[in-house]
Amino acid sequence: MAEGKELKNLVEFFHIAGKLKLEKRRGWVIKKVKEPESVSDHSFRLALMAMVFAERQRLDICKAMKMALLHDLPEAICGDVAVRIEEEMQEIPNKEKEEMEQKAFEHELKLLPKGVAEEFKSLFEEFNRRESREAKLVYELDRLEALFQAVEYENEGHLETSLQEFFDYAESRLKDVELKQVFGLLMKEGKKE
Repeated sequence: MAEGKELKNLVEFFHIAGKLKLEKRRGWVIKKVKEPESVSDHSFRLALMAMVFAERQRLDICKAMKMALLHDLPEAICGDVAVRIEEEMQEIPNKEKEEMEQKAFEHELKLLPKGVAEEFKSLFEEFNRRESREAKLVYELDRLEALFQAVEYENEGHLETSLQEFFDYAESRLKDVELKQVFGLLMKEGKKE
């Protein structure tokens, strides 16, 4: 009987997670990008980037990929809230955003088996506090992935406004030498204003 409830909870969990395929990234919506990517689109490429760069830096690849896949999971419930270079430009202040996401994540965790929930919670908290090299890497890659998307949107002409804010936001948060080099390559790729 308990096994049946556990499976029912997992079905609900994966239905919730599937909502990320429909949740458009708010930053692109604000910038009026035509056909903006979904949160799951972003998380997929971020997980690939985490896999490759964790390998290059001899970090725990599995841990980095799990963080990449989990970092936006609460947005399946509370939606994506765009983080802006200046907090006063945001629709919701960072503290309120964090509280909303924490509440949503706790709801999702209740649907998972205890051991899985504990691991996910630990990884989510480690990522948010940037306590490990993997967490710091995925945090920076999260910013860098948005730059890949920004360059692609610019080059495809899917814009009505400038995406310079995305470049400025990422540049101010990148510390890793290799990721800064990737940033430089992306800047050269992007269209000049």
